[in-house]
Amino acid sequence: MMKIKVENFGREFTLGIVLIVLVSFVQFINHSFISVRTLNVILENSAVILPSAIGTTLVIIAGQIDLSVGSIFAVSAITSAQLALKGVPMFLVILWSIGIGAILGFLNGIITVTFRIPAMIVTLASMTIWRGFILWWTKGYWITDLPDGWKALGSTRILNLTLPIWIAFSLGILMIFLVRNLRIFRYVYAVGSNRKAADLIGIARWRILLFILSLNGALAGFSGLLSGSRFFLIPSNIGTGLELSVIAAAVIGGTNIMGGRGRIEGTIIGVILMTTISSSLVFLNIDSTWDSAFKGLLILLAIIFDVLRKKLRRGESMG
Repeated sequence: MMKIKVENFGREFTLGIVLIVLVSFVQFINHSFISVRTLNVILENSAVILPSAIGTTLVIIAGQIDLSVGSIFAVSAITSAQLALKGVPMFLVILWSIGIGAILGFLNGIITVTFRIPAMIVTLASMTIWRGFILWWTKGYWITDLPDGWKALGSTRILNLTLPIWIAFSLGILMIFLVRNLRIFRYVYAVGSNRKAADLIGIARWRILLFILSLNGALAGFSGLLSGSRFFLIPSNIGTGLELSVIAAAVIGGTNIMGGRGRIEGTIIGVILMTTISSSLVFLNIDSTWDSAFKGLLILLAIIFDVLRKKLRRGESMG
């Protein structure tokens, strides 16, 4: 156990070094990169995807992949904005965003465990269904004229940091505590690490999958609300490509794509690294269309790193 903790810390320490080197390099090329404004932009962009990235991390640890998070994110943002436009109090809008996400995640879970279909296949289908629903609902138009309460959620500042930053990173700290201390999350690791062993010791794997997919949906829905609250209007394609970003953040943060291993701490650093890369492209005058390519490359490199590390550990154990 101590060896695993040291390895995890080493991965996170390495990511921290990479982040420092990246920031230093961009600052060397463009001296205006390091500033309070840039820091705020990076933290704001990190905050709106962090809840979803945390949920995705737990799904991957459980040995599954959820591709529907971007669509759930969009359903939550669009429907929550519509409720706000109708004068629904913001605290109810917030509850709605979490609740609708949890319901959609629960539906993914029900289909996954009932028909024993991999979550990746189920969520690939639901991703398309919910994205189509949003396009039908909005007719492709953006939602505008949002009320002051909606705008206040995204623009209120405490110590010069917007409310979504405080909320998202506080949630991250809370989830670190819960994952370390609640038994159900130990079961999540067990299910992802060795399904047969989990069955033998009496863990109801279907309950764990149902729980984790519902939680992931709730967190994706909350991310959608945080993202939508940053702007005075919401595009109908909001959340497109979120799947790649959150999976990249989790895998780069040390989560094993095959399941059984990962830490929320690593994902938080991974999210910040991803958003820093996106901001760096702007300051380096590199076309933003390369953003997805860089994220995909980093996922591939992280997976290769894990494979090589496993081979090295096997070699050491045989020696």
